[in-house]
Amino acid sequence: MTGSAPLTESVMVRVAPLTAYTAVSDVTRMGRWSPESRGAWVLGGRGPARVGTRFVGINRASWLPWTTLCTVVSAEPGVRFSFKVGLLGVALSRWTYRFTEVPGGCEVTEEWLDLRSGVSGRLITAAAPAVTGVVRRRERNRATMRTTLAALRTALEDGV
Repeated sequence: MTGSAPLTESVMVRVAPLTAYTAVSDVTRMGRWSPESRGAWVLGGRGPARVGTRFVGINRASWLPWTTLCTVVSAEPGVRFSFKVGLLGVALSRWTYRFTEVPGGCEVTEEWLDLRSGVSGRLITAAAPAVTGVVRRRERNRATMRTTLAALRTALEDGV
């Protein structure tokens, strides 16, 4: 539940920060790297994501797919990309990606912050395992973040 420290994982990638940002901020591509995300449908237009862009996140952890409504809250090319995730009007989480230039490329840091709170947050938390098949969300996210970042690194360094 909210109040816990954000989870963060990082990876070094041999591409420029703007290249990594461009890949991550195209939310329709996330399903290529993430073991849980299956991609997204951007609502209301095309083009680069900007603050206020909304998209439907498509996910699957086990047997049952589910969707969430996401809103971009930060879009600084080559620096930071962040979006909030909600379900049925309840804030669930915020995902943030930071891109830091380092010699030979950039460091990509992925961060997940649990925003569930109050009665509605507790209800969503209680129902989530039946919908997603995930009992330990924090531990699951740490593992999927590591997998996502490794796959992102491979794809970017291979020019995919």
